Amino acid sequence: MKACVLRTPAGIETNPLEYAEVAAPQPKSGEVLVRVRACGVCRTDLHVIEGELPPRKSPVIPGHQVVGIVERQGGERTALRDR
Repeated sequence: MKACVLRTPAGIETNPLEYAEVAAPQPKSGEVLVRVRACGVCRTDLHVIEGELPPRKSPVIPGHQVVGIVERQGGERTALRDR
């Protein structure tokens, strides 16, 4: 899958995000894989990109406000239902 990856924080004007091919995640039990149709980047994401806040892991794919469809579910079905 394609994603914008942050390997090293830097000023946004230096274009620190790399558009790259990354491995698709596999959902574990109790998780779902969402095919993202749109993703918002908030100011907190920009703080991480620019190094004002430390990333929790590296590399990181910024953005957490997503809209998409559930593509796959890991393990036993629990809270999700077919609609």
